[in-house]
Amino acid sequence: MALARAFVRFAVVGAIATAIHAAVFAVLIETTRIDPVAATVVAFAAAFGAGFALNRRWTFGSRANPAAQLPRYLAAQLAGLALSAAIMHVAVHLQRWSPYAGLALSIALVPPVTFALSRWWVFRA
Repeated sequence: MALARAFVRFAVVGAIATAIHAAVFAVLIETTRIDPVAATVVAFAAAFGAGFALNRRWTFGSRANPAAQLPRYLAAQLAGLALSAAIMHVAVHLQRWSPYAGLALSIALVPPVTFALSRWWVFRA
């Protein structure tokens, strides 16, 4: 049951972080000439802080030293970012899909990876 509760909370935090990410991404795509891969990186940075704070305390209930967890969380999120950027590259530059199709695919594929890393490595639940 604890795994299911953590996953639901992770999904809620993910929705918040995804909303931040998607909003920043959309603003950049619609108002600048930025490459979609670069827009993904900027949007990731905007959502990072909220994701760490909410996942640490609410999703996983960690009371451990955040200074020890932050580097691992960063590594886990960078792994997610790398996967997301690779998906965006393939979607936009190789498949010629809309950047929003690439974003949707990233939203579907990246969270299960980052949940596993967060639960069993970063916050060691």
